[in-house]
Amino acid sequence: MNTINSRILVVDDITRNLQVVGTVLRNQGYKVMPAASGAEALKCVRAQLPDLILLDLMMPEMDGLEVCRRLKADPVTMGIPVVFLTASNEMEHLVQGFEVGAVDYVTKPFNPPELLARVRTHLELKHARERLREMNDEKNEFMGIAAHDLRNPLGAISGFAEIILEEAESLQPLHAERFDLSRKEISECAGRINETSRRMVEMVQNLLDANRIERGEMQLNLAPVDLAASVAAVLETQRPHAVAKQQTFHWQNESGTVHVLVDATVLTQVIENLVSNAVKYSPAGKNIYVRLRRSPEGTRCEVRDEGPGLSAEDQKKLFGKFARLSAKPTGGEHSTGLGLSIVKKMVEAMNGKVWCESELGNGATFIVEFPAA
Repeated sequence: MNTINSRILVVDDITRNLQVVGTVLRNQGYKVMPAASGAEALKCVRAQLPDLILLDLMMPEMDGLEVCRRLKADPVTMGIPVVFLTASNEMEHLVQGFEVGAVDYVTKPFNPPELLARVRTHLELKHARERLREMNDEKNEFMGIAAHDLRNPLGAISGFAEIILEEAESLQPLHAERFDLSRKEISECAGRINETSRRMVEMVQNLLDANRIERGEMQLNLAPVDLAASVAAVLETQRPHAVAKQQTFHWQNESGTVHVLVDATVLTQVIENLVSNAVKYSPAGKNIYVRLRRSPEGTRCEVRDEGPGLSAEDQKKLFGKFARLSAKPTGGEHSTGLGLSIVKKMVEAMNGKVWCESELGNGATFIVEFPAA
């Protein structure tokens, strides 16, 4: 990676050191910004941001530690790598230097090849980090555009499939003879179209949610919400899916009416994800237990299933993006691997916590906890 033309701020209260370092750097094509004090260094940074700072550790009035501390406290300058210039008898101060944010050091008297090697390395690392951020921003923007543009046509496909399903159900046998497909076959095909489009819509929505969170665009409207009422409402919407697999919900509220400070829509999305996962990963005919109870930190909602449970290895990556676990849905349902990573970010954004307790072969309990309003 070409780092020539990079700007390097050299800070040293000894003029001779500024001249030596400046000459070595200029001979390699770097642009040098000299500063003879800590105050002058901060002034230079405000005027023009450098790509790297070579900072004398011990200076009068304002030493290098204080300069570095101020740079790292400012969001504008915190990403600039700082390399300390230090004499051999000042090594004990280097630990403090790393604690305030320095990335490396060069000892005096200067060894030009060593100095240049360290400068080049940290400039390359900085440019690589910047490129990664740019690529991540581009990826997020692309995902947002693609997911947004896919959602409307997928919704239309799902809508048309539902119309076909309704028409097939009402189709009279006499009229059905006009078609090569039987009424049953039409219904089956439309059902598959409908289910597939719904799966794709869910995937698109997950991508939109993940993109929104990564870009810091998730807008929360925190207000007191009755947690028990929200959980009960989610159970009603998820009950048909459980009934289809002969599963039984067991709802237990030990807290009565309790209000938590959350975004009502996001809360519903979180609880829906946990309950639908319990349905998805539990075998047919099993029980799903949902319990609300108070805790020292607030109120907990626990969702326990009788599925296969999770191995220690699966639990380590459970809340990661696009996690692929050994446990699989039991009824042919799909999984994007994004749901729990989104749940974790949403819960934490509302000042809550989410975790899982499980043993392989003994089901899993997902717990979400919010402080009381």
